[in-house]
Amino acid sequence: MKRFIVLLTLISVIAILTACSSEPSLKLTNKKVDIINDKGKTGAMILQQGEKAGKEVVPTTLYYTFTIKNEGSKKLGDTTNLFTVKIQPNEKLLTVSKEVMGFNIFNPKEYDNSGLGYGSSYVGILEPNTEGQFILHYDLGVDEETTEALLVPSKQQLEKLRNHALEATLIVLLDNEEIARFDLNKKE
Repeated sequence: MKRFIVLLTLISVIAILTACSSEPSLKLTNKKVDIINDKGKTGAMILQQGEKAGKEVVPTTLYYTFTIKNEGSKKLGDTTNLFTVKIQPNEKLLTVSKEVMGFNIFNPKEYDNSGLGYGSSYVGILEPNTEGQFILHYDLGVDEETTEALLVPSKQQLEKLRNHALEATLIVLLDNEEIARFDLNKKE
């Protein structure tokens, strides 16, 4: 009988420890993707060379907006360990990106010499039972013919990229360590 009580106590302790796991509980509550050309959201660039020097151009951008809810009881992130996200394209999106742009737009190193960029905006700290908005954007080109940046792809190519833009995984990071993944292709 004594062994039974010890065994039952041990099982109870293990069950309690498992229930109080330190894994964060996150939920992707909203996802949106669009192709935009909006200086207020993504900025602009000033051409530096040739007869168009000094002209401001606004890049066309693949623009993602995500809302993530911290359903756990712990705050995620602080001033030194930020809570961030990144997109990992599935094979189809990677193929479309290379077909439309000539490179993988989701790999920052591949933007070198394109004259384009990428950016993000997010809350670095997510309190328990609150939602935070995360924005990722990837420049696709400008409307002006220039040697400083790639020309924006055709409307058909942009539409193809937008149509496949959710064929990816959203990776959630805390201090650059993965804590969650969301399949963006999954219907809500």
